[in-house]
Amino acid sequence: MKVSFVAGVFAALASFATGSKYVWPSEYDEIEEILSLQGGYLSRRFADGVVPCSEGGNVKGRQNAAEWIRTAFHDMITHNSKKKTGGVDGSIWFELNRAENGGLAFNNTFNFFNFLYSSRASAADLLAMSVIVSHSSCGGSTKIPFRHGRIDAGEAGPAGVPETHTPLKTMLSRFATAGYSHADMITMVACGHTLGGVHSVNFPEISKGSTNIYNDTVTTFDGSPYQFDNSIATEYVKGTTKNPLIIGTNDTVNSDKRIFGSDKNKTMKALAKKPSVFEAKCAKIFSRMIDTVPKGVKLSSPLEAIDIKPNITKLYLNDEGSLVFAGRVRVRTTEGAKKGRDQADLSVHLTYANRKGKGATAIQTEYAGNSTGLYGETFAWYEYETVIEPSAGISKFNIHLTVPSKKKTTKYTNQGHGYPVDDAILYQDVESCVSRTSVNGTRAFVARVALDKDRTSSALRMEIVRFEKRQGVIVRKMDLESIDFAATGEESGIWAFYEATVQLSTSAWSTTFDIVSDGKKKTKGSAGYDKTKMEFLRTRTCARVSS
Repeated sequence: MKVSFVAGVFAALASFATGSKYVWPSEYDEIEEILSLQGGYLSRRFADGVVPCSEGGNVKGRQNAAEWIRTAFHDMITHNSKKKTGGVDGSIWFELNRAENGGLAFNNTFNFFNFLYSSRASAADLLAMSVIVSHSSCGGSTKIPFRHGRIDAGEAGPAGVPETHTPLKTMLSRFATAGYSHADMITMVACGHTLGGVHSVNFPEISKGSTNIYNDTVTTFDGSPYQFDNSIATEYVKGTTKNPLIIGTNDTVNSDKRIFGSDKNKTMKALAKKPSVFEAKCAKIFSRMIDTVPKGVKLSSPLEAIDIKPNITKLYLNDEGSLVFAGRVRVRTTEGAKKGRDQADLSVHLTYANRKGKGATAIQTEYAGNSTGLYGETFAWYEYETVIEPSAGISKFNIHLTVPSKKKTTKYTNQGHGYPVDDAILYQDVESCVSRTSVNGTRAFVARVALDKDRTSSALRMEIVRFEKRQGVIVRKMDLESIDFAATGEESGIWAFYEATVQLSTSAWSTTFDIVSDGKKKTKGSAGYDKTKMEFLRTRTCARVSS
């Protein structure tokens, strides 16, 4: 069964607001990791595109940070604050045939982070996050909050992005319609233009140079185009600016000149006065910009890095019929966040309970590496792997952090629930993979599962996300397909084995899926069971076979 991915899939994320205490696992775990892990061990690599700030993939003239901010602005500015339509919703990728959205910046933007796009990270949320990542990586110090829950548009929105030749009156009207004042307009343009410049490929009448895409010339807005600072304002106020949208010979396209001087330079003088003022105002206006969303979208509370966060990487039956249980624990070590939490003076172990919830067997971990995040966040990783007696099983675990120098141990219990583990369904990761060989443009994905025999009367299925290309649109469409598992006839202890095979496109074989075992309705005096689900698993390529 195949169904279209509806907006509600993304909308569900918004209900996991971070205002309440975090309980693992959560549907926002994926988006939290993309935001938190920007560098180092197990980085999600989002910031790779803007570190250093001048980064542009070795393409002459390109600066990803400036392009990402520009893309978010173009997506947002056609918002109608009264009708509550438009905003940061990803509609920009359906609007690239319009003159107002000229240039390669928009496709370049999503092309960089499309590998992060999934059922739990909408294109619109990633676009909003890209503004924060750019700001932080280019020297911004004021933390811009990230709220998730944006829903991707399925079609183009209204036109109306201001262009360099747009009259001031029309500019003011467009910003007002979007919910921004005269001073907001000036601030947003100044903050957006502290990075980057005008490309000769896109605007040869403004930036003199080659119109060859591989020989682009960029005329920068200020003297420090790779630093988030107030040079755009100080140079303007001092009269030393080289901004091509101010000093250009064709006054019709001198849009920054019209905008900056439209309130007799009041706003620009304030922005030039102190770097800290510029930084604070830009962080605020960027926050408003990315949080401008259509009606029906409910954004979460600001997402914060999770303090202690586990991740189960393996839970399967090995050849001997024992349970292999492996994973990681991520510990936040940001300076000032937790007094005395120094990775060099820290050890971590787990204690787990058996299938009946009894006992506290210890599992030791080993330090594996450090990660870095935005605005100075740091994390330490601890990994473990153990073998569990299959007759005993596992139901939950707790995490223990010890500071040896103080002989102090703190126990983390997931808000009193314990960190849950369900061994009723075991995904046989080592036996499940996508074929390296393609047939007629597809590659076979075989998933193997061990299911508790008490549940074999229940339907067992895979719900897999299919990515499909759309003509002229870089953001792929997602469809959700349901595939039934079939029994193999094999058994091991309390488990029976099932398999499902799915043909995936060679261009979209990397995807995510859930494994679902429907519950049996409980009746008085019966031993019924609830629906069990393994969520957000990832496909992987089969290992190479040595000759």
